[in-house]
Amino acid sequence: MKGMGITGGTDSVGSVDFEKVYEENVSAVYRTALYYSKKEDVAEEITQEVFLKLYISKENVNLEAINAWLITTARNMVWNYKRDAWHEVPGGDFFDEGRTALLSGSAEDEVMAILRDRKYHCFIEDIFGELYRMNERWYDAITITYLLEKPQKEVAEELGVSLEILHSMLYRAKRWIRKKYREEYDRLSDT
Repeated sequence: MKGMGITGGTDSVGSVDFEKVYEENVSAVYRTALYYSKKEDVAEEITQEVFLKLYISKENVNLEAINAWLITTARNMVWNYKRDAWHEVPGGDFFDEGRTALLSGSAEDEVMAILRDRKYHCFIEDIFGELYRMNERWYDAITITYLLEKPQKEVAEELGVSLEILHSMLYRAKRWIRKKYREEYDRLSDT
């Protein structure tokens, strides 16, 4: 993607240099894809796909939310990859994803672990989706601080707030998540 300069409207990625957006965000997108996929080759492929999707749909992406868009897209692509792999026959990519083959252990235990992982991923997706609908600023603060692991001072600057306000946003978002999802989390943990 080197050397791709893009110009265009003022509200989209087209208004800035695509290469600059890529360079500033590629490591965060890769870390997100690696975090959710647990496989370097999958993370590399997802990272390329995310930026290809950004390039193709640049006119429809709001620059103010580019970080959140990139991370959410990477996370969703990994989950789609895992969902699609779920339907593959044993021995396909899904069963090679950092797990031992079904034949090396109890098939029932392996299937139960896969189902439990899917429930947790759906649960996390629900939390992030609801958090985004509840308060986009909280969503951005949580995503950039904890998922991208950026220093809080840098996150505060990026969001245009003081460090104290960022701490308050993170505290309120985490409190809201605990209050709304604690019971469901406990149920999932017990199964």
